[in-house]
Amino acid sequence: MEMEYQGPQVAPPPRVLIFPLPAQGHVSSMLKLAELLALAGLHVTFLNTDHIHNRLVRCTDVETRLSKYPGFLFRTISDGLEDHHPRTGDRIADVFFSMKEKTKPVLREMLVSGKLGSDDSPLVTCIISDGIFGGFTIDVAEELGVPIIHFRTASACYFWSYFSFPDLIESGELPMRGN
Repeated sequence: MEMEYQGPQVAPPPRVLIFPLPAQGHVSSMLKLAELLALAGLHVTFLNTDHIHNRLVRCTDVETRLSKYPGFLFRTISDGLEDHHPRTGDRIADVFFSMKEKTKPVLREMLVSGKLGSDDSPLVTCIISDGIFGGFTIDVAEELGVPIIHFRTASACYFWSYFSFPDLIESGELPMRGN
């Protein structure tokens, strides 16, 4: 039996999974990174918690804005908390604990099943995870053999103040004394 020549086999384009901490400043920074990677021609899956994604699409046109990039996908995952559970202030720790326990196995399943990809690039070839997540994203990536990069989101104001501390200490402004 003769096989028909099907031309050169083309590898699917690399797919990067971007997974921010579910908080506005982190999501905004990671969205900008995702857009830059998509602009460079990579296929990007932006994974958000259901709660944050619903707020994002209700208040922005982000899905329309990023739909111009071929291979850009939005996917969501549960943070493991009930819809009515508070996710701000002193209850933010609940999100961390819940995600570590409940989101980790769901993330693993989504990666293995190809649910984070598309027909032309079904498998994630690299994960860029929020630097605060730490353990559970590293565990899943290492178990599946997917390279992972931890990206620490921070504003210019944060960097400016962080790098000003030595000067403030040297000038005697810190630590503050008196009233």
